[in-house]
Amino acid sequence: MRERKYEPPTPVTASKGLVRLSPLVPPDVHATAFENAKAMGVSMGKYITELIRRDQVDANGVPLWAHEAREPNPAQAELPVNEAETS
Repeated sequence: MRERKYEPPTPVTASKGLVRLSPLVPPDVHATAFENAKAMGVSMGKYITELIRRDQVDANGVPLWAHEAREPNPAQAELPVNEAETS
């Protein structure tokens, strides 16, 4: 992965110093986040903020669950099985 430099975003006017975080997620993940935030009685922004603040990382700053979320390198991805060749 290419190294990226952090550039602080500009705070949104009238937002008490808050900034935008606009990730694209699958619809089912969005629905789950919405329902979880609703159950907690907080906004989606507060819910995401708390998830990030509570994220546990190792000594290198890598989330402890990162190995589960990484997509395989295309060269390492499994090839599809051709059913006709296996029978």
